[in-house]
Amino acid sequence: MKKALVVVLILSVALNLLLVAAIANQSFGIPIAEAIKNINTPGTYGPPAMEIIDGDATISTNEVTLQNTLITGSLYLTAEVNQGTVTLSQVEVQGEVIIAGGNFTLKLTDCALAKVTVQEEGGAVKIVASGTTSVINASVAAETSLQEDALAEGAQGFQNVQVHTDKKTILVGDFDIVDIHAKKANVKVLKGSVASMYIKSSAAESVIDLAAEVQAESLSIDAIMTLAGKGKVQAVDVNVPGLVALQGELGEVTCRAEGIFLELQAGSIAKLIVSQLEHATSIALAEDTSVETMDLNGRTGVTGKGSIGAVTISHPGVTIDQMPGKIIIPENIVAMIAGEEYKAEPEPEPEPEPKPLPPKPSVKISKISDINLLMVGKTASKTISVQPSGTVLTVTSSNSKVAAVSLSGNKVTITGKGSGTATITVKGTKTGYVSATRTFTVEKVRGPMDVKEFKVYEPLVPGTGKKTVAVFLYADNPSIYTVSVAGVRLTYLSEKGCFYGEVHEADAKQSKVKVSK
Repeated sequence: MKKALVVVLILSVALNLLLVAAIANQSFGIPIAEAIKNINTPGTYGPPAMEIIDGDATISTNEVTLQNTLITGSLYLTAEVNQGTVTLSQVEVQGEVIIAGGNFTLKLTDCALAKVTVQEEGGAVKIVASGTTSVINASVAAETSLQEDALAEGAQGFQNVQVHTDKKTILVGDFDIVDIHAKKANVKVLKGSVASMYIKSSAAESVIDLAAEVQAESLSIDAIMTLAGKGKVQAVDVNVPGLVALQGELGEVTCRAEGIFLELQAGSIAKLIVSQLEHATSIALAEDTSVETMDLNGRTGVTGKGSIGAVTISHPGVTIDQMPGKIIIPENIVAMIAGEEYKAEPEPEPEPEPKPLPPKPSVKISKISDINLLMVGKTASKTISVQPSGTVLTVTSSNSKVAAVSLSGNKVTITGKGSGTATITVKGTKTGYVSATRTFTVEKVRGPMDVKEFKVYEPLVPGTGKKTVAVFLYADNPSIYTVSVAGVRLTYLSEKGCFYGEVHEADAKQSKVKVSK
């Protein structure tokens, strides 16, 4: 979660500071700070630049700010520090910060501390880390709140926390390791994350409360305890017999010890695994809880009103009060499910595959050539060559308003109805045969008033901005029609069988042609 590189850099900087201070002291006579080893009056201590205290230092009053100081020994905050605030700014302590007082706030800004210890006789202490602060180890034996607030990017904050008290411990931030040692420990993680949390064997009856937005990667349980709250835990290992109560949104929960009584009081489990164990594991699912999948490899009893999506049973000593959505069980194992014996039904003998039917022959229709041009009102015909005899033919047109079709025996008649294009489909069917189809296209159906050809020529008199156009119609007798282009009526030339005239160059287009009768 947090990279060790920053720790290495901090230690490197500290060693360099010590080396520089030692050289400076030998070469230039810079004194080691002695005056602020014992601080018993409120105020701000420490120079604008780094100063070294060789050995231990003590703070025995509140409202103190210690800044820009390297302490080679330990820093003691005595019982006289009560109420108020103590601030450490750009302070490095190579020994321990030992807190014997209580009921005050310790602010750490841009500090590098090897270890912070809150002693048992201390009162409630709130420790706030900000900036580039790094606390490698924090050991608490009294009521304590450890909070990360406005840490710089890449800063370590609190890394490893050891809880040795049954008093309330509050955690806010991102922690690498949290070890719970005290019996009846009371730990609340209000915000952030925990990479690894360990409930030690000495921490029986502890309560760990993870708020809804908290995420933990792993939780290892070696003592009976309660996990409360709505937080998320990716992996939970239960390594101890007895009652372990769980809540929250849990990923994979594994029961690894003999005689576990696991109780899911609220929330859900994605996957619950019971290892191969000699003694029974008991699992109680409270109402409105759910387990997506169960993998039961040892004797297991499941009770309660929670739901189970799917269960895989690999041991004969399994009883489940609920009926799971899906049950996977080998044929040689019997389980008690919802009060009744349950065993896998033997796989039915596969029915012999039916003999494949011989392939049907296919109707064959010879290729039909397209019709290039068909005048409106005119007809064309196609004779269909088909095998075998007795095949029933049907014919359809894709656009009967352009080309209508009819069938007489094997002869298809196509009648032009209107300008356009149509596709004709012929289908042949016969009992015992695979049907076949053939298509052909009536590419152009044209009426007498349709333009057959449109030609553009240079004008008789150059430079007029006009063009000479000629329009040819499909009509057998074009002379009975009137043709204009963009409103300009053209003259009919009987010897050419076309209409001609001059129009503006921009209008010399077939789309401008209008034919009337």
